[in-house]
Amino acid sequence: MELQTNTIKEIKRLKIIPEFEKSAFTIINHLQNSKNLLLVTHTNPDGDAIGSCLALYHYLTQKNKNVTFILQSPIPTNLQFLNGIDKIHFLLNQNNFKISPDFDTIVVLDLNDISRLKTLRDEIELSKATKIVIDHHQEPKDFADYYLIDTTASSTGEILFKLLRKDSSINWTKEICESLYVAIMTDTGNFRFERTDGEVHRIVAELIDYGADPVKLYNEVYNKIPFNAAKLMGLGYSKLESYYGGKLVVMPIRHKDFLETNTQEEDTEGFVESLLSIDGVVMSILIMEVVERNEIRVSIRSKGDYSARNLALNFGGGGHINAAGCRFQNADFEVTKQKLVDKASEILY
Repeated sequence: MELQTNTIKEIKRLKIIPEFEKSAFTIINHLQNSKNLLLVTHTNPDGDAIGSCLALYHYLTQKNKNVTFILQSPIPTNLQFLNGIDKIHFLLNQNNFKISPDFDTIVVLDLNDISRLKTLRDEIELSKATKIVIDHHQEPKDFADYYLIDTTASSTGEILFKLLRKDSSINWTKEICESLYVAIMTDTGNFRFERTDGEVHRIVAELIDYGADPVKLYNEVYNKIPFNAAKLMGLGYSKLESYYGGKLVVMPIRHKDFLETNTQEEDTEGFVESLLSIDGVVMSILIMEVVERNEIRVSIRSKGDYSARNLALNFGGGGHINAAGCRFQNADFEVTKQKLVDKASEILY
């Protein structure tokens, strides 16, 4: 089946976000009564997406459910240590995948817009399985049966912790706790971002008490980088561009840079965040040329009230106030970069 997204009706915004506590009890009961579940998340998954999916995978297998976790993109190298990675089914460059009618429940994590499921979109929307969304992003779309959404939460991992806590019989295994810890740690920028409040630290404290090792997990995620990825980062730093009196920096990475360093786009994990450590920088942009998809991928990070999300929204993207992204198809690299730089001035001034 060729991807035919244009045959599916436009998905409108969810008008009313269901009350959290009521939704949590409804969803945990539904999960406990399900038998065959499919877990999915967005393409180019980050630590929150992968950690949340793995935590839910471990919980559901603990409950003797048949669980399938599908990814459409490779896993960043700094997350490949997580327990359960070997259980993931990868759909790379496949447009003919069909979802089995045996699935009774599909859980969509860390996204609220079905278009971000790319090649899985049509199959999931047409599936008769019950669809559940667990997410913390703004402006959710109306395509699922149940929603567990908190746009004030630090991460999907935080929301999932609160959901699993509704099950009084849960066994908080090390696998569940480490997955949730990584989900929360990465989406809070190692507990630095604005939504890192007291509740987040209390949740993390519980996860540590249950067996998550904060030193090990930090070192695995932030203190290990493959040699070739380090070469790519150095190449990217050598080409940094500064704008608006040093408030904005842009790191351009072209296809030839990946070839020269024998790396892939998942090796850029953490690059754009590192740019915010440069003195005076309040917004950073990583712009990458992905020839295999005729795509230019953009990651944006910012500090304080400077909205990375607002910049991304101008180009059909989205995210959080300090972490967002967007994509351009069949676009000129230099023209796209200039469009981003020009539009950023409206946010920085």
